[in-house]
Amino acid sequence: MRLITSIALCLLLSLPSLAQDNNAVLENGIITGKEIKVNPNQKYYNPRIASSRSAIIPGWGQIYNDSWWKVPVLYTGFGVAIHFIGVNERNRNENLDFAAEELAKDIPNENLVRIYRRRADNWRKNRDLVILTMVGIYALQIIEAAVDAHLKGFNVDEDLALNIKPKLGVISNGAPYLGFGVTLPIGR
Repeated sequence: MRLITSIALCLLLSLPSLAQDNNAVLENGIITGKEIKVNPNQKYYNPRIASSRSAIIPGWGQIYNDSWWKVPVLYTGFGVAIHFIGVNERNRNENLDFAAEELAKDIPNENLVRIYRRRADNWRKNRDLVILTMVGIYALQIIEAAVDAHLKGFNVDEDLALNIKPKLGVISNGAPYLGFGVTLPIGR
């Protein structure tokens, strides 16, 4: 059964891809084919403007790039981070208050004070980590706005093709192998 499946898979993968342009002509070492179509109505997005706008107001670069759907995701991330900053700060202050109450007693339990201070320190570390995460979200949205502006003009048409064909070869020790070859034509 495996042999039949392998043979069928190899035969199916050896079929020519319909995405290839066979009408291209080689002239003086340069492949010429269809002309590049330029859409005069296509808007140009400047990555510098997108990233600087995102640095001024988070999400402004995404709006400039017409990626409106990313803004609620961004502000949800900021909102969740702000929520957890508050939770961590509240728990830290609560543990510091417990430690202060224990120290105010006539005979304080030093072990309990140490536990409360250690917990407060852990909540502070968590709060600081969430603040760093928030700074990371801010930096990523600036980078994302610039990359999105760069890729808005990227040509994604049917001339791009990836060919997968079976490949039979010989390894350096003389043993034959059967595999797949992947070809991406560039320069059309």
